[in-house]
Amino acid sequence: MKCLSRLAALVRGKFRKRRQVLGFWPDLHSIYRYTSGHWLCNDQEHRDARSVAFDIVAFCRLAAEAVDAKAVTDMIKIGESLNRVFLVRFDTGVEAIARFPTSLAGPPHFTTASEVATIDFLRCQLGFSIPRVLAWSSRAKGTDVGAEFILMEKAPGLLLSDVLEDLPSYDRGMFAKTLGECERKLLDLRFTHYGSLYYKNDVPAPLRAPTLIEGLSPDNELNSKFCIGPIARRDFWEAEREHMDIDRGPWRAAEDYMKAVASREQKWIADFGTPHILDDPNRVLPGQGNRDDHTKWLSLYTDLIPALIPPLQEQKRPVLWHPDLHASNIFIRSSKKKGKISPAIPVTISSIIDWQGAWIGPAFLQLKVPPLYRTHDVPPRRLLPAPDDFDSLSGSEKETAKKIHQQRIRHKLFEVSAFPPAVLDMEAREERVYLEDLAQSTWKYGLIPFRMALYDIFRHWQEIVPGEDPPVLDSPAELEDLKLHLATWLQHQELLEVLDREFNLGEYGYVMGDRSKFEMVRAALWKKKLEYIEQGKDDEMRRKRSLWWPYRDTLRDEVVLER
Repeated sequence: MKCLSRLAALVRGKFRKRRQVLGFWPDLHSIYRYTSGHWLCNDQEHRDARSVAFDIVAFCRLAAEAVDAKAVTDMIKIGESLNRVFLVRFDTGVEAIARFPTSLAGPPHFTTASEVATIDFLRCQLGFSIPRVLAWSSRAKGTDVGAEFILMEKAPGLLLSDVLEDLPSYDRGMFAKTLGECERKLLDLRFTHYGSLYYKNDVPAPLRAPTLIEGLSPDNELNSKFCIGPIARRDFWEAEREHMDIDRGPWRAAEDYMKAVASREQKWIADFGTPHILDDPNRVLPGQGNRDDHTKWLSLYTDLIPALIPPLQEQKRPVLWHPDLHASNIFIRSSKKKGKISPAIPVTISSIIDWQGAWIGPAFLQLKVPPLYRTHDVPPRRLLPAPDDFDSLSGSEKETAKKIHQQRIRHKLFEVSAFPPAVLDMEAREERVYLEDLAQSTWKYGLIPFRMALYDIFRHWQEIVPGEDPPVLDSPAELEDLKLHLATWLQHQELLEVLDREFNLGEYGYVMGDRSKFEMVRAALWKKKLEYIEQGKDDEMRRKRSLWWPYRDTLRDEVVLER
């Protein structure tokens, strides 16, 4: 990017004149640009979207002042995805973490402002172990740094992801309970609206909810410092949505929030419907729908929303929840044994990081088992039956069954520890959550998964609306078409999964490593593509298969969807 090159030249000039705040020679290309790997889909656009330009001299001066140091002695890149993350070292021996949100992280200003306020709120109100923010700016032009950033304390302890495999099975299970109990503390906060949390001064008065917490006196200090404002979740701001006049809250009712999601997508699809680097590659398959199809099905979904919302206030009350609770966002206290957690010492949480995108939403949609413990086919409620016909299984089958059952136990331990009974015992909750997730992005993933999620809801309709028959949305002919399209979609989903495993690919064909490794993988996949195309029965099908190949530059596709 030209702006990055110009900035790098400017910084080199500043660096030579003002080296006193920099105790190292920065590798500006690595600091500004994405360097960890390449994508088989839209590579340049992916790397550009994860790059951030800023004035490193100005940042180091500001960071040094924030920790009472004279100079930054090193700035080591430790992460680069939605955020560029650096370990910052100072001449005093202090270490801190700097995060610069990329264009994929969320809306300018609101993303950073909400995260900082949320951290402060949770530290003060619940005593949550979250690293303290040392300095921050939510406006790129608000400081000489020229970019949004957060500088925070380095979290104490060990990353759970580094030691998880060392934990005995019992300790892993008990930590699910520990983590669930920690998250459950968030339920002590009884918010009045749905939206994101901010400092009051960061949100214009017309965009603030009139109240914050149930029963809180208007004179309470919290009311003068914090507020609930527009949702900072990425899907409300992605691509052209950022500049659209749409309802982003705050909302008083769960129904208003869910209808705002559907309405937002209908307007964006009708006015834009443009491709994006985060689109699923299988969204172009037959049956995934054109603009009119998407707006029609979102209208049908909107009509169902009142029935999908549970009746009890405890099931739908506004709840703040961590949005991305995986093992690399959790720090734990360790024993004196290097690299191990002693079974004799409880595994305790020393810090939970990355509250970016956290928002206050309906409890039945918000409360989710984190990826760390989430597994499939776990029955609702509190009972977890033993594996079927366990005694008749072979030795290897028993080991597999035990492993799966242990995973389900950990999943259930978190649920029971974190969720209130009214949510835990709710009928068809997973199906409702999945459908609402897909309603946020039908254009990104296509209509097939959305329509199948609707039919999952209809299979549970008597549990959701006792005594009523489910709506009839399709004719027999349309259902038959859906079955055929679903079969094609499942085949291509399987193809994608097989190739991802074979070539060790990440999302969107991501290849970690240098350019030479990327080119080797790309050459091998080119041969696979030719084989895939040749499987077409005629020229027209071979043409279509060339467009359906998953590892392609989707932003430069021919028009493969009927618009």
